Amino acid sequence: MRKYQKEMIKLTSKKILSTIFGMALPFFEASSVYRVSARKFRRELENENIDYAEWIKYLKRAGLIEVFIEGKEKYLEITPKGMDRLKMAGIDHLSIQRPAKWDGKWRVVIFDIPERHKVARDILRSKLVVLGFEKIQESVYAHPFECTEPVSQLASALNLSGNLLLMISEVIQGEDQIIERFLDKNILSVADLKKV
Repeated sequence: MRKYQKEMIKLTSKKILSTIFGMALPFFEASSVYRVSARKFRRELENENIDYAEWIKYLKRAGLIEVFIEGKEKYLEITPKGMDRLKMAGIDHLSIQRPAKWDGKWRVVIFDIPERHKVARDILRSKLVVLGFEKIQESVYAHPFECTEPVSQLASALNLSGNLLLMISEVIQGEDQIIERFLDKNILSVADLKKV
């Protein structure tokens, strides 16, 4: 494997694409054109001692960017595939913040995802576990803390927003076992269980 290929593998898609455009994800979502001057991109890569020509070839071959000339300037533009990759890279950084004390309510995610979206469904399940959710049933997961934003971002990145429901519940049948599992994982503490 060539040296530049190893370097590319080390960087995440988000790093690659955000380096290209020198901007953060929220800007991308607010605009319909995602482009940057090829000169600017070359300078940034040269500052990081990365071979510009090889990066462009790699990103273009992967379908993440298109290269075009407008006037006297050469531009790089993120493709829809590149945008999808950027969204997927964003889910790696999702997290659920722990409050000072548990409010005693459960955040329950329920989903019904067709078999044709099996890959997205599997990614959703594994990411929910990584976020600290406990599986209640095959398509039902629970978490004790507020998680609306990360769950919405996850569903959006996977194009599953219409297949997923997040609700808040004060009681779950068999919650003693669920609480034990959250205690074992150190997500809940004994102090969280004491009534105010």
